[in-house]
Amino acid sequence: MAAKLEPLEEAEEGEGYAGQTKSLKTEDLLAMVKKLQKGEGSLEPQIEDLINRINELQHAKKKSNEELGETQALWETLHRELDSLNGEKVHLEEVLRKKQEALRILQLHCQRKESQAQRSHMEEQLEDLMGQHKDLWEFQQVLERRLAWEIRALQSSQEQLLTEENVARAKLERVEQRLRSSPAVEGALAVNEALKVELEKPGGQAPTQAQSPGTTGPTKERSGAGDGGEAGKEGGRAGGDVPRAPQRAARPGVPVRPPREDLEPPVELALWSP
Repeated sequence: MAAKLEPLEEAEEGEGYAGQTKSLKTEDLLAMVKKLQKGEGSLEPQIEDLINRINELQHAKKKSNEELGETQALWETLHRELDSLNGEKVHLEEVLRKKQEALRILQLHCQRKESQAQRSHMEEQLEDLMGQHKDLWEFQQVLERRLAWEIRALQSSQEQLLTEENVARAKLERVEQRLRSSPAVEGALAVNEALKVELEKPGGQAPTQAQSPGTTGPTKERSGAGDGGEAGKEGGRAGGDVPRAPQRAARPGVPVRPPREDLEPPVELALWSP
C-alpha cells in the first residue's frame, strides 16, 4: 500500500521535477524486474503487482499530464487575462491622466471665468461710480455757474438799488428843499407838528380842519390852485393882496406834489398821519 502511495505522491510534485521522476520510476521498475528474474520462487504474484503498479503509474501519469495541461491552459488563460488587465490598466491610467488634465484645464478655465466675472463686476461698479462722480461734478459745475450768475445778478441788483436809492434820496432832498422854500408849506409843517403834539397828549383830539397861517379862505385857496385867475380874485376879496401859492395848500393827510414843470417822478410826503 505504501508502495502504491509513493508513485502518487511523486506524481503530485512540481512541474520541474516531473520528467526526472518519471525516468527514475522506469529505471526502478526495470531493476526490480531484473531482481525478480534472478530470484527464486514464484514470480506470478510479483508480476501482477508490478503490472498493477505500472497501470497505476500510467494512470497517475495520464492524470498528471491532464492536470498539467489544465494547469498550463489555466496559466495561459490567467496570463492572457493578466496581459489584458495590464493593457486595461495602462488604458485606464491613460484615461485617468487625460481626465485629470481635462479637469485641471476646466478648473483653470473656471478660475479664469470667475476672475473675469469678478473683474467685470468691479469694472461695472467702477464705471457706475465714475458716472455718479461725473454727474455730481457736472451738477456741481452747474451749481457753481448758477451761484456765480445769481451772485452777479444780486450784485447788479444791489448796485442798481443803491443807485436808485441815491437818486431817490437826491430827488427827495430837492423836493424837500423846494417844499421848505414855500411859505405855505412851512406853515403846514408847523401845523402838522402842532397836531402831532396834540395827539401825543392824553385825551387830545385832532381838529377836523386846520388853516395855514396867512390864509383866510382855505377852500377858495384850494380851488385857486387849479385856476390861477380865480384864486387871485378870491384871495383879493377874502384877505387882501395875498400872493398865489405855487402849489396846492397842504393839509393833514394830503400828499404834496411838486410843480408840473418838474419832470421828476412824484414823491409823496406825508405831513400828518392819523
